[in-house]
Amino acid sequence: MTTAAEAILALVDSARGNRPQSLDDREVEEVLNIALALLVELSVSNDRIDRLERIVAAQGGTTIEALRDLRYDGVAADERQQAMEALLARVLRVLIDPRVPTDGRPPRD
Repeated sequence: MTTAAEAILALVDSARGNRPQSLDDREVEEVLNIALALLVELSVSNDRIDRLERIVAAQGGTTIEALRDLRYDGVAADERQQAMEALLARVLRVLIDPRVPTDGRPPRD
């Protein structure tokens, strides 16, 4: 049985010719393509979250608004804050430690 990742890789391997490019800088084009792919993935995730919220609200006898307005405090709030900070550090790591200096100095080892 072929996995979804294997199917995508097979499709990429079967591509012919040069990849169309609309921007002058290939690297900018690649980053844009990655950002657009992430947008699609986020859209799908948001749709799934919405469906789950509706199911939980219906089964729990509450409204979707009440479920979405639920606030955490104490340990749960601290854990969520730590998870958000870790996510931001992972996503923005290239800005935190770009490894390519912008001031003309050689990279750090």
